Amino acid sequence: MRVRREGARTAGQPLRVLLVHANPFQQVTPVPPYGLECLKTAVTDLNVEVEILDPYLFAADPVAAAARHARERRPDVVGLGLRIVEDCIVIDDPDAETGAVEDITWFMPEIRRLRAALGEAAPEALFLCGGAAFSAFPRECLDYLEVERGVVGAGEAPFRLVLDRLASGAELRAIPGLVRRSDTDPLDAYQLSFAGRPTLREPLYAPANSFPVRTRIGCAMQCAYCLTANLGRRYENGALEVVLDELEQTVATAVERGVARIPVFFADDEFNLPDERHSIAVLRGIVERGLADKLTWRAYFNPTPFSAELAGLVRQTNGHASVTVDTASAEVMRRAQKPFRRRHLDDLIEMVLRHELPADLGLIFGLPGETEATLAETIEFVRSLPPSIEVSYSSGARVYPHTPLAAIAREEPEWLLGADDPSFFEPVVFCSPCPPRDLARRLRREFADLPHVRAAGVGFASGRRTVAHAYRVATGAAPTTTWQDVLDEAERPGDYQRMPGESLAAVMQVALWHERLDLVASATKRLLRFRGALPDGLTRRKLRIARLALGLLTTFDRLKRVGRRGRGS
Repeated sequence: MRVRREGARTAGQPLRVLLVHANPFQQVTPVPPYGLECLKTAVTDLNVEVEILDPYLFAADPVAAAARHARERRPDVVGLGLRIVEDCIVIDDPDAETGAVEDITWFMPEIRRLRAALGEAAPEALFLCGGAAFSAFPRECLDYLEVERGVVGAGEAPFRLVLDRLASGAELRAIPGLVRRSDTDPLDAYQLSFAGRPTLREPLYAPANSFPVRTRIGCAMQCAYCLTANLGRRYENGALEVVLDELEQTVATAVERGVARIPVFFADDEFNLPDERHSIAVLRGIVERGLADKLTWRAYFNPTPFSAELAGLVRQTNGHASVTVDTASAEVMRRAQKPFRRRHLDDLIEMVLRHELPADLGLIFGLPGETEATLAETIEFVRSLPPSIEVSYSSGARVYPHTPLAAIAREEPEWLLGADDPSFFEPVVFCSPCPPRDLARRLRREFADLPHVRAAGVGFASGRRTVAHAYRVATGAAPTTTWQDVLDEAERPGDYQRMPGESLAAVMQVALWHERLDLVASATKRLLRFRGALPDGLTRRKLRIARLALGLLTTFDRLKRVGRRGRGS
């Protein structure tokens, strides 16, 4: 692929930058492209024109739409944001009879198709890769996508330097965090830094899922299977005032659009590590700024430390603790390099129950050291939990390049299934003491009588596209899909992520966010007819009031249009 020759720009002309959210999973779980939003925010004061493109959310043919957009805009720089490379669901259907040993949908072939189309559409552009997944195995991504450069880790500072040097005609050398395809160990370039300013949100994204907010980058743990293990326990906290300013700014924007309370996801690897001081300061700040009643939030937690003070603040600020447990076996914890033991789990459960915290536990069965005895131990632990604590579990663990699990996998190949790829870039699964689909079937039987326990996540193949379709209709990007189709899909049972009432409320929120009052009115009418359970905080009385208000607003809007036409004549 050709790249734009450095120094070939006209003086004073702004650089045109196209940041592409290369994430097919947007069709199943649409989320704001937070990393790309951070990059765009970091260069607002430079002479650049930056646009974020999310083809997998807003286009029925994402690759063709992205290529068409690139041809029209003729960008100088194309950034590919690689947040994930797969759906991460080892077993999506325990009863599948396909003969496949796992169900992971690997997105890299599709992303390579996207990259090739963009390269043909913008042959002179400089291509850069970045994002969480790219930063975990940069060399593999650069080789596979045939891209020469990428940014490893936090990209704000390197991105600024790249654009500044391109604008001035300087060479792209000695930029911390910028790696080349030929570098021997690009992981050494990983950057841990914050931009020092609140992230500016793209206006297209409604709070149908959640708004991500990052308070810390990196992780103090080095769990064997985790991509962040490649950082070697390095981390950096964001400035408290910047984090709180970003939360306040996000809440204010939502209020302007008619949303009284927003869901936030703290996008830290573990919110309470290496200690509680930072997380407690963030939660205190939420209370002091009067934001607690204007948001709900969720974050990943380590079982320890988890003090009474932290628990009280989680409850006071409408938080939900998703606790990374993995196993109840001391031996499996040791092999997985977990920094806690069973006593910490027991203390955590007691704390959660005492403070009546919304919480869920995440487990991975089949990790190194898993035996029939350790399986039984963790199953017994799960069965001892009260129904108020939700549990999700995976059967088997994806082996990622450069992680401690990759080293273990090479020593214990008898537990590996999946692609014949010694680098582990393509999906390979570690699962002991039996294949993952067999394990998934067994666990389903073990927990069949526990409605608060279920397999983790939804796969790309089986996930509903309801919210993505709502976005396309609300923005006029889906000429062949009707709002009636969206409502019918939302009301149909069987969505892993939401109950029907929650799905109807989610698509209504997308319509409200995009000021499509006609669609909101239709969704409100459907919710009033709906006989099932409504989401928390939504009542039929509120819906009737909303329907009346929408009728008045629609009438007022119609009268304004008539008045404008009258004045024009």
